[in-house]
Amino acid sequence: MYATTQRDSCVVFNTAAFQDRIDTLSEPFVNSFARINRNYVFFHTFFILALSIGLIFFGLTFSHSMQSTAMAFWLAGIFVTVFTYLVLLFYLQGRRPEKLMQLRDEYLDATQECIPFDPGTLEYHCCITEAIVHLIGQLRIPPVENSFILASETFSYLVEKFRIWTRWKDLLKLKEMLLLSSIQEHIRLIKKHPADLEAHSSLASNYIALATLYQDPKKLTLNDNLCWTPPEYESEEMQKKFEMALERALEEYHIMDEYAPSDPWVHAQRATLYKELDRAEEEQCEYEQILEFEPENTETLLRLGKLYFRKGENAKGLKIYDQLQHLDTEKSQEILAHYDAYSVEEYSFSN
Repeated sequence: MYATTQRDSCVVFNTAAFQDRIDTLSEPFVNSFARINRNYVFFHTFFILALSIGLIFFGLTFSHSMQSTAMAFWLAGIFVTVFTYLVLLFYLQGRRPEKLMQLRDEYLDATQECIPFDPGTLEYHCCITEAIVHLIGQLRIPPVENSFILASETFSYLVEKFRIWTRWKDLLKLKEMLLLSSIQEHIRLIKKHPADLEAHSSLASNYIALATLYQDPKKLTLNDNLCWTPPEYESEEMQKKFEMALERALEEYHIMDEYAPSDPWVHAQRATLYKELDRAEEEQCEYEQILEFEPENTETLLRLGKLYFRKGENAKGLKIYDQLQHLDTEKSQEILAHYDAYSVEEYSFSN
């Protein structure tokens, strides 16, 4: 069995013509997603306004018509509005995943019709993956640009928060569906070419992209100025999904290490993932293995030294500092700034 590291035949993957074709193809699907989401936003807005008006009117007329029949009907109307909202919300929450799945499938079908290669070939899988990545990049929550809304800091914050609240779940679900489809394409490819290291590397990148969706809402929405983070990102379920995706990525790098055990890049990728998973011992081991191949790799020395100081192993950290002084003075000063990274709790003893 041999390890494939190059894909010389997959030239269509980088052509400008193919990129333009994908851009034209993805635009109507981006608009369809915006329309699905816009209808959901309108649904919430309508019932929030209706309920607010009802409550305001009830509060203004409460003291004047406390015993009237009209007040009873008005209260009944408020309860009917809330009941209708909850029933329709339950129905829409069941229908939305189906619509998003249908949108994904239609996009993939349209993409497949544009690919001039046979299913199962390297070029075919490359094109499908590129189309998926392109659509994911087009899906975002744009910031508020209305000057009237932006005139008030409080009002703009509330509007932005409402936009995020009504959009982020649909965005997460569709991007998750698309990445899982890309992962399935990679797995089909690997089943045909199990020793293709580039396929394993690309699959690991897909798992990392999937993990990012569960960790960083700014990257999910492609908006670095995100003013509000959904509380679901702090949930145990989201953390488990994040860790599971990174574990799958680690497994792909373990496979690559079996075929290319002396590749420092593989160890560097694993070290990054171990850092994300807060597994300092494994991260340290990866850096030490890189230095066996590249003893004067200043970036690895810097990261390892910081890790030593963070773990409280200051003697080892100072040894790295001495090495960096001869290789890169600037990095040696940077590493020394982390000397007190390991915090020791102070205890007070009293009689």
